[in-house]
Amino acid sequence: MATETELLRLALAAYEAAAEPELWLDFLKRYTEILSAQGSVLQIHDIGGHVSTVLSGFGLASPLTKSYNEHYSKLNIWREHGRANIAAGRVNLSHEMCPREVLERSEFYNDYMLRIGGAYSMGAVFAREGNRAPTVSSQRSKRPFDERDREIAKFLLPHLSRAWIIAERLDQLAAGEAVLDTLPLGAVFLGEGGSLVYANRAAGEILRAGDGLSLRNGVLTAQDGRAETQLREAINSALSLCHPPGPAAVMAPRRSLGRSYQVVAAPLLGRLPQFNRMAKPMALVLITDPERQTPASTDLLRELYKLTPREAAFAAKLSQGKSVEQTAEEMCITYETARTHLRRIFSKTGASRQAELLLLIARLPVVKNGGSDG
Repeated sequence: MATETELLRLALAAYEAAAEPELWLDFLKRYTEILSAQGSVLQIHDIGGHVSTVLSGFGLASPLTKSYNEHYSKLNIWREHGRANIAAGRVNLSHEMCPREVLERSEFYNDYMLRIGGAYSMGAVFAREGNRAPTVSSQRSKRPFDERDREIAKFLLPHLSRAWIIAERLDQLAAGEAVLDTLPLGAVFLGEGGSLVYANRAAGEILRAGDGLSLRNGVLTAQDGRAETQLREAINSALSLCHPPGPAAVMAPRRSLGRSYQVVAAPLLGRLPQFNRMAKPMALVLITDPERQTPASTDLLRELYKLTPREAAFAAKLSQGKSVEQTAEEMCITYETARTHLRRIFSKTGASRQAELLLLIARLPVVKNGGSDG
């Protein structure tokens, strides 16, 4: 029987694996050794889909993992017969999931489990969300799992559950960061006092270049005096949750004499739970670099959001980093007409402010030989 110290070290290994998924293999190896089992796998059961997927495994060769994921998991008789027992916090022994005589007549048992030394199993279910149930399952070839084994799994279950929650939150953050890094415009999240919380890849490149915008003591700063004053007003307005958030756009001139950056600040009305226990972003600043920006396809804007040709052309010019005033001048319309176009575009796209509209347009797919920008 494993000591409490050994089990606590194993629990720590689960937390380490939550941050670095490749370490699940080390956890499963140590768990298998403590149980004197043939192997162990981390898998997700899809109860409604009648399929399971092995994410990591010890004691199971890669070809056997592949054949399980692609075929044999669909025949998993333990999952199908014992689905009522697959609940968070349960540790199920194989005879509780399916009668032995039924198991031994199945294709799953004879064609797959016997090949991997899995005559007996024990599954620890540490979460259940709808049909999805992550589980650590262990296999033995000769000796059934018993209550002493179950106690080991029960000791680890609360730690596995917390580690899984951590892993999911880290995955969400990584996915969100990946999406933000695909955007062609800079996205900067600001916390209390305007301090930088996070900047996506495009924003990082802009700030490192120091060509009109930079970080000074962790604060986003414009190098031009007038732009700096306007930027401070826009950011302070966004942080105080005022509406509308300061100037529609701040034009930040560049020392290189390239076209000015367009900077828009907007409040984050909803607090992001992913930032619990750390500085929480309170405002979002979007930086458009007209030297890099690809105009949005007017055809795509018209098709997706049912914009009129003029509205699509208006939105496409905004996507290039132009202000409402500049766009009105280029399209030879009055400022009042431009504001009317903008309100209609907001209504059709679901955006409520210019910052949201720019983010939405930035995430549209690039269309070769698309419509002109008007």
